[in-house]
Amino acid sequence: MPLIERIQHLDEVRAWRGTIRLEGVYTAGVAGERWLRGLQEGKIYGTRCPRCRYTYVPARRFCERCLGALGEEAWVEVGPQGTLVAWTRVHVAPDGAPLASPRAIGLIRLDGADAVLVHELIGDREWESGIRVEAVFRAPPERVGSIRDLLGFRRL
Repeated sequence: MPLIERIQHLDEVRAWRGTIRLEGVYTAGVAGERWLRGLQEGKIYGTRCPRCRYTYVPARRFCERCLGALGEEAWVEVGPQGTLVAWTRVHVAPDGAPLASPRAIGLIRLDGADAVLVHELIGDREWESGIRVEAVFRAPPERVGSIRDLLGFRRL
């Protein structure tokens, strides 16, 4: 079946059934690495586009709106407090296994930022959009330059 022919029935599609083992290494990139090092220091950084005035968190190297470069002068510290924009309760782990107890995940707009950051919400209380929250970091000796250096956000 040539690729230019229209597929009329699903059984005409060719498929390779089975599994393929893939391995890879994730690199955070220049901006991502600097952002993670900020978390290691207990700080949250963003980048503010000088043209659009939009502040990204996590920080970016280029503005997604105008494609302008975000250089050294674009880096700004944001938070550590912010507003919970939306949230959900998660009952299943990323691997599909059920969680022993549900976790709350939120979209947080940090003070000084326009973009939202997705992270865990800490505490057993019921959550509401619009409440004020603050970042909770691991103890300094335990930080390694990972997103998990930021444990999550708790209600103020």
